[in-house]
Amino acid sequence: MKILNRIITIFIASAVLFGCAEDLLDKTPKDALSPVTFFQNETQTLMALVGVYNAIQPNATPTHFYQFEFMSDNGYCQAAWQGSNEVGSWSTNSTSWAPYAKWTLDYAIISRANEFMQNLENAPVSDDVKSQMMGEAKFLRAYAYSDLITYFGDVPLITSVQTLEDAYVSRDAKSDVLTQILKDFDDAIAVLSPTASSPGRATKGAALAYKAKILLFNEQWAEAAIAAKQVIDLDVYDFFHDYVGLFEEANENNEEVIFDIQYTTSQTQPWPAEPFVLGTWQTSNITADMINSYYMTNGLPITDAASGYDEQDPFTNRDPRLDATVVLPGTMYGEATFIPASYAEYPCGAKPRKYAEYGVADVNISTLNTILMRYADVCLMRAEALIESGSTDQEIYDLIDDVRARVGMPTVESVEGTGLSQDELREIVRHERRVEFCMEGTRYGDMLRWKDESLVHDVYGYDKSKLSDPADPAKWVFSQIKIAPRTFNAAKGWLWPIPQADIDINENLLPQNSGY
Repeated sequence: MKILNRIITIFIASAVLFGCAEDLLDKTPKDALSPVTFFQNETQTLMALVGVYNAIQPNATPTHFYQFEFMSDNGYCQAAWQGSNEVGSWSTNSTSWAPYAKWTLDYAIISRANEFMQNLENAPVSDDVKSQMMGEAKFLRAYAYSDLITYFGDVPLITSVQTLEDAYVSRDAKSDVLTQILKDFDDAIAVLSPTASSPGRATKGAALAYKAKILLFNEQWAEAAIAAKQVIDLDVYDFFHDYVGLFEEANENNEEVIFDIQYTTSQTQPWPAEPFVLGTWQTSNITADMINSYYMTNGLPITDAASGYDEQDPFTNRDPRLDATVVLPGTMYGEATFIPASYAEYPCGAKPRKYAEYGVADVNISTLNTILMRYADVCLMRAEALIESGSTDQEIYDLIDDVRARVGMPTVESVEGTGLSQDELREIVRHERRVEFCMEGTRYGDMLRWKDESLVHDVYGYDKSKLSDPADPAKWVFSQIKIAPRTFNAAKGWLWPIPQADIDINENLLPQNSGY
């Protein structure tokens, strides 16, 4: 996939240059590749497919994965222009950047997938290649529609290339769109291989994993559990041994990665790159609430009197995922010590570590892949689906224990106990999701799925004025203060608004979600 990105760049440049020598009366477009002159062989067809994959990249700041952390109770970004603060505070409206960016990104994927599938029908490639590529395109379309119905509910279902005459479309029922999503995933599952022909391309495991996810999001518990189990039974994926290394470029495409966005020196992360935002710009905060949620190494929450937690030595003997994920006050990042009081734009006093590449030569450039789905997520999705379907079987304990084992945390049985109720197991798996996937963009989606209004609350951080002596951190006093208010807006509920720009040109067919 990374090589193909370079090929595409060279091919497009060549096409434009050679096109200049054609007859001036030739009406073939000179400024863009055309289906009429493209799809002439397997190489060109693969280039077109890569163009569909390319649309998955974030198209604007609020669609970067880390911004969804700042929309949730995990994080906070006070810079209004980045778009997440507005969503997190339930202040979003129909002209907000985040809904517009997500809506247009997903429909760009869908439009490219539809165009590709239409032209693939007549492309001069073998039946096996055609079947494989069709499966990948259907996976990508289902991936995008899964995102749309999660955030917007009823959305226009478009499964073919549109003409001007049929461009004005209405919102289809979420249930109908879900039916098409599941059909696309099933079609993909039937033809895709368990292993990718090149890194970054969709596989049977990716299609099954995302099928499990959208079933989980739509409370089809038994079916979600089955799909997740089918991923596990492929025996292709496993836990990468090093939780820290999982998010480092040296370990890309390891056995835990099911689907990701591939980046190269010729196709770097969209601006702003993660090293720039997380390492240089002082706008990304981890909340005290998130930090407090990590257990002690003995498996007990810090609120348990028996845990051994010391509020004036708050980071000692904590779940190793805390230090791996968060740059905590007084800890090292790169070769510097993080002194919160030295940074005006870190109001919470802690910032992300996961995915932050400190010390890179150019902070504007990153080729670190973004993991979109990994094996640990599948294990916890199956555990959650089993719990919600009414099971309290041993397998649930095993799945959660396997996730904890990688970082040396105690088993459920040894701390929380055995014979636990559905409510108790539900709380455990939700906690495990939070600490395992912090800064991976999953928490806000989890909040939408669970519809737990208690998760929308004021933002708290450390009082930086008491963490101000860099020469002697022993004098620091850890206390937490309110940073910003957040209140759930019941009128808006959990859905995002349909972008006003689309409503304005299609007013009669795109009614707005309630509360906007």
